[in-house]
Amino acid sequence: MVKNFKVEVLGVDLSKNMIDIGIQRAKEFKDDKVEFVVADITTADYKPESFDVIYSRDTILHIEDKETLFKNFFKWLKPGGELLISDYCRGSKELTDTMKAYVAKRHYHLLTPADYGKLLEKAGFVDVKAIDNTKRFIEVLTSERARFETDKSRFMKDFSKEDFEYLVEDWETKIARCGREDQKWGLFHAKKSS
Repeated sequence: MVKNFKVEVLGVDLSKNMIDIGIQRAKEFKDDKVEFVVADITTADYKPESFDVIYSRDTILHIEDKETLFKNFFKWLKPGGELLISDYCRGSKELTDTMKAYVAKRHYHLLTPADYGKLLEKAGFVDVKAIDNTKRFIEVLTSERARFETDKSRFMKDFSKEDFEYLVEDWETKIARCGREDQKWGLFHAKKSS
């Protein structure tokens, strides 16, 4: 965002490890336009109308009380501000036992893409677009897996064969969950009216 749009960015994550990665990547900018904070976004408190854009990629699945979070996002956005989220979702059918076990193990809180969109509207957002982008997700997973398998020798310098096989199996499992329509990938765009 800094590179393409010349904006100021505040990166927030609960994981110190992810913040450390962000700090490393931001060093290329050599300026003060990027700040990172280790914080729990569910308890964070920013001034109303602080942000032009709020963006989240595949993380809100960990948050049970999405309604309160979305209301906070709405409050924190300036009038005319925009929200863009991608996130793991669930299908509309009854989940398979395998998927139920996966969700429980990971402590995920998944909604269908449509229900996600309704919750954004309930929080006050307008022009809500709730897109089931699962087909694209499968394409990305397939491409990532192929690229990873091509780089196997480089990976094996630092990790074990079991690590490699675990990661390949994880990609396969995600693709299978999407194929069964247990798992979806949602893309959500919404605005705060001016």
